[in-house]
Amino acid sequence: MAKVIVVGGGPAGIMAAITSSKNNEVILVEKNNEIGKKLRLTGGGRCNITNNRDIEEFFDKVVSNKKFLYSAFYDFSNLDILNYFSENNLKYKVEYDQKVYTESDKAEEVIEIFKKDLAKNNVKIMYNTEVSDLIVENEEIKGVIVNEGKKIYADKVIVTTGGKSHPQTGSDGSMFEILERHGHTIKPLYAALIPLVTKEGFVKNLQGVSMKEVIFTTKIKKRKIETVGDMIFTHFGISGPGVLKLSSYINKELEKGEMEISLDFLSDKSKEDISKIIRSNPNKSILNNLKGSLPQNFIKEILEILNLTEVKPSDLKKEDELKLINYIKEMKLTVKETLTIKAAMVTSGGVNVKEINASTMESKVIKGLFFAGEVMDVDAETGGYNLQIAYSTGHLAGSDY
Repeated sequence: MAKVIVVGGGPAGIMAAITSSKNNEVILVEKNNEIGKKLRLTGGGRCNITNNRDIEEFFDKVVSNKKFLYSAFYDFSNLDILNYFSENNLKYKVEYDQKVYTESDKAEEVIEIFKKDLAKNNVKIMYNTEVSDLIVENEEIKGVIVNEGKKIYADKVIVTTGGKSHPQTGSDGSMFEILERHGHTIKPLYAALIPLVTKEGFVKNLQGVSMKEVIFTTKIKKRKIETVGDMIFTHFGISGPGVLKLSSYINKELEKGEMEISLDFLSDKSKEDISKIIRSNPNKSILNNLKGSLPQNFIKEILEILNLTEVKPSDLKKEDELKLINYIKEMKLTVKETLTIKAAMVTSGGVNVKEINASTMESKVIKGLFFAGEVMDVDAETGGYNLQIAYSTGHLAGSDY
């Protein structure tokens, strides 16, 4: 029986430990006093377990290095994780955009299932323990050094320490320095699934206004980027699921400077449709005619910007109508930056996947060293996909092939 050390008690580490414990002696090293801290934050605290789409559709939702995840996704798919939870008596539900949540909306149920399974499989968990170095001899892993001195030897080490987002959960990026020292390349780290900071002052006046099913578009090197989702205006810019998705595609480009994005707030209506709504009742105000289609505070602000507050539909000039429609169908916003990586849902960047065997998750640099989850340069859109990456890569890394 081999001895395996798993570093990091997030979803990737838990899955790696459970999988590996079927045939091996496993130690799970966790720097916090509990496992699954980041799991509690997913889905706004409700735990967005995975997504119910066909696994083939997952690849279109992966932002970085989708081909690398082929083996992992098919080795342990979303159906596999849902079957696992069903076998452990977890009830779940499928909501908008095929997102899967616990029926109770409590992440604690998922964590309890994991804890019981770890205990059943005799996984030893070392809490409040931090790995300060790896023990490597002749390019082969021999174990880890914890809490600045104690050596723990093993035949296999699986690193699942996450990225640099939500450092309060333990993923503070400290493992990247250790891995670099031992010859691994770390791709630059970026905030992903993160709210965006905009330049335009009027956005502050819209703080708290939420919009449904907005289409966001921009261009990167003539390539059109488009995401769809709900959003909310904030005091610094914009947030919400559609914005978070967009952030993962433009975060690297923002390092070069500001970016213009276009927002369509009524994607189900053409410009001609909106023109008809604006002029639908000539005796009413433009605000009254539009308020069935858009939030009142939003319309008020746009009419103020365009000095059209007092103008009746019958007196509205065609050029002013066009400006108003463009604010609704093609609002231009200048994105200056994202919020800091600490506020990101996930980290983009990490261990270069070219240095990892995609079929096993083993390092090509150090024999016996494996990786899983967000510590690698893989990330996806919001919707349960990043958690599935954690389970799938964790399962593959923990398997004995």
